[in-house]
Amino acid sequence: LLNKMASSDLIYQYKTTCNKLKKIQRVLIKRFGPSVSEVSDEFGALANSFNEAFQPEYAAKCYIGQSKCEKLIGNDTGEVEALLRAARSFRTAHAKQERLRVCNITHAYHEGAFRCYTQALSRLPDKSVIGAAIIRELKEISPSVELTSDFSSPCHRIADLERSAEESLAGRDYVGAFEKLSEIYDDVTERKCEALYQDVMRRIEVSRLLLLCLLQLPPSVRYDHKFIERYSTVGDAGRESSRPDGGQPVPLPEELVFLLQSLVVSCQAKDVESLTAVRDEMCERQDLTSSQQALLKEVVAKYSK
Repeated sequence: LLNKMASSDLIYQYKTTCNKLKKIQRVLIKRFGPSVSEVSDEFGALANSFNEAFQPEYAAKCYIGQSKCEKLIGNDTGEVEALLRAARSFRTAHAKQERLRVCNITHAYHEGAFRCYTQALSRLPDKSVIGAAIIRELKEISPSVELTSDFSSPCHRIADLERSAEESLAGRDYVGAFEKLSEIYDDVTERKCEALYQDVMRRIEVSRLLLLCLLQLPPSVRYDHKFIERYSTVGDAGRESSRPDGGQPVPLPEELVFLLQSLVVSCQAKDVESLTAVRDEMCERQDLTSSQQALLKEVVAKYSK
């Protein structure tokens, strides 16, 4: 009951603040109307209160109100920030529906997020770093949207390729996923900046190895044959050889290296029992992603036929 009363009070405050904004928009001589900055602050404070009350959908509306105030002030940065907060709050509201397993999930919140993202983009130059980041967020809820940014950086390229590889995995396009991950690998090693992307390189090392075990790629497909050879012997000897380009192998935890070596050897020997045991042990590890665990199960299923 107290929560309902608190929510009612917040909604009443929200409506009151909206009325203040309407007055500002109607008043020709601004000095006779409410202070725009104060109304903007009120919207911001209300948004925080709604977030604390676990009502992100109302927080999103407050942020939209705040963005309108910032626009009236002429604060482009403040307007964009408020729109981004609104978009993220709408996404939180959508996620809340999914967690509660609502029977008829509405896509209105994602649509609201989409509008906020696109409105924020319209306030930014094409080569903006923030613009590129917004497009990346937008594509998380609408992958098919045809928006691009002129801003480019190695980090963005790697992230885009990795996301694209995940989409290929979801669509069971394993060759496509392998090629995209290999492109990241080649890009990082050619620029000799492995130290900057250690986590990425570790993920790619494991995913590529699992894909090779699954695909059994023929020689016609371009890939580093030395790569899988490093895992073809159980024990340290399998990891001592360096890459053809003179670089060192991607450092992985010793236990994981041993399991990966066991996996490759089991695949080569077509030892389903050992393969199943390795899978069970690897699936218990926290450092494997969900897509890697799915790949691992696919590998076992392939050799179990």
